[in-house]
Amino acid sequence: MEGTKMSSLLAPRTALPPNEVLGSILTSRSVVHADGTAAQLHSETSGEECAAMYQFLRENPPDCAIEIGMAYGVSSLAILTALEENKRGELISIDPYPPGFDHIRQSALLAIDKAQLAHRHRHVHAESELALPRLISEGIRPDFVYIDGHHGFDHAFVDFFFADRMIPVGGTIAFDDSQWRSVHRVIRYLVKHRHYEEINVGLQKSFASANIVNHAYKRIQNRFGPSRYFRKTDDWKPPSNFYRNF
Repeated sequence: MEGTKMSSLLAPRTALPPNEVLGSILTSRSVVHADGTAAQLHSETSGEECAAMYQFLRENPPDCAIEIGMAYGVSSLAILTALEENKRGELISIDPYPPGFDHIRQSALLAIDKAQLAHRHRHVHAESELALPRLISEGIRPDFVYIDGHHGFDHAFVDFFFADRMIPVGGTIAFDDSQWRSVHRVIRYLVKHRHYEEINVGLQKSFASANIVNHAYKRIQNRFGPSRYFRKTDDWKPPSNFYRNF
């Protein structure tokens, strides 16, 4: 991608983070609700992504991490396991859990509590476009932000905009589902309108698509997943009269 430098820091990671609760969830592909009933896991951060995120955070220990989108708490457990082993850091998870989804919130918090990681966790029960400005006003300066919330372009862009405001130089923003067209456009904006260096965390590029035409189109666009990581190299922002198509 134009303007992107790739820093290769890590070899491919396959081993899951050393967390029995997370391992059980990913292996059984099921979660337990607060009432004790089980449900099938779906739309989660993959084991490969959890391993890469865990290893990255072990090698780059944050004092504060933010994830936008908590769902069943799979990515939360990966991040929290790294923080606990680092013996430092807090995770702030932002997820509004609209009406009808509170059982998922309870399931995630139950898993975090069962893993004995709740002391490093804070859940903000609000939309990210409201929660992030509040955290800015609190003086929160995360070293790592994982964007995996609403995947529409407007929401993903606003999440990036505030994350970019919050993180210091040297901090990292990661995008899940980076192969989505909407998320890819946010990444294109980041590359052209900010100064970030892409980091190779050992995830294999995937251009997978339902048909060969879309697969080829993704390759032409360099639009791949599953996740992409970008480290902030300086606080440069374009002047008000600057414009580049993205």
